[in-house]
Amino acid sequence: MSSGVGSSTGAGATPTFERADDKSPAIAAPPATTSNNPGSYEELHRKCRDVFPMCFEGAKVMVQKGLSSHFQVSHTLSISPANTGYRFGATFVGNKQIGPGEAFPVLLGDTDAAGNTSATFLHQFGDRWRLKLQSQVQGGKLTAAQGTLDYRGRLATLGLTLANTDIIGESGIVVTQLLRRITSRLDLGAELVYQYGKQIPGSQISVLSYAARYNGDNFTASGTIGSSGLHLCYYHKQVENLSFGVEFESNFRVQEALTTFAYQAGSLYD
Repeated sequence: MSSGVGSSTGAGATPTFERADDKSPAIAAPPATTSNNPGSYEELHRKCRDVFPMCFEGAKVMVQKGLSSHFQVSHTLSISPANTGYRFGATFVGNKQIGPGEAFPVLLGDTDAAGNTSATFLHQFGDRWRLKLQSQVQGGKLTAAQGTLDYRGRLATLGLTLANTDIIGESGIVVTQLLRRITSRLDLGAELVYQYGKQIPGSQISVLSYAARYNGDNFTASGTIGSSGLHLCYYHKQVENLSFGVEFESNFRVQEALTTFAYQAGSLYD
């Protein structure tokens, strides 16, 4: 008696299956897995913002050189009314590959001739936890410090940020964020910003905002609304080498609004 499907496995061998129709071996493919995590709250408007160039007043010359596959340095010369001078930067990227173009840990920083330095450290622990630390030193003093911890679940991302926390002076900023995937196209979230300190009227203040993002086949629309203002973004990919973005920002307190449009075009031969 013969069976229509036979299998054979061995220690350290790849399982093979023999099909009854052609008797040729076929390698069993692993089940496809897709992540439904919506990303962090900070990445809500990322697609639209990536289209916009970094604008500045003046002139800038930057030279980057890779010393190895994990380490590179940069030299930047800026000429502008606000900031003129030379800055040296360095970036280290580890060998823990998480996804395409995404590896950890990451350590980057830059400094100028006066010793003013800024540094950022990013690392992912396991498959769920991601840590980001930032600091800035001006005039020999620590002027800014911030730490963010994200938990990335299957359908949601929770974030906690502590900024400029001063235990002795009893001041600081606490930010909590949630972004949840509702359907394959719709994400909803919320952000609570709490600031406390003696310099704050009433010693404390909090701001609650809500967020939504809809992902279409070739576009992404996102927005946040809270007591301080409304922020809307629209990203559209027209063809492979042409995309554009529209951003609308309003501030309810000062009654101002700004709309910005940008496009990104690449060569047809890229």
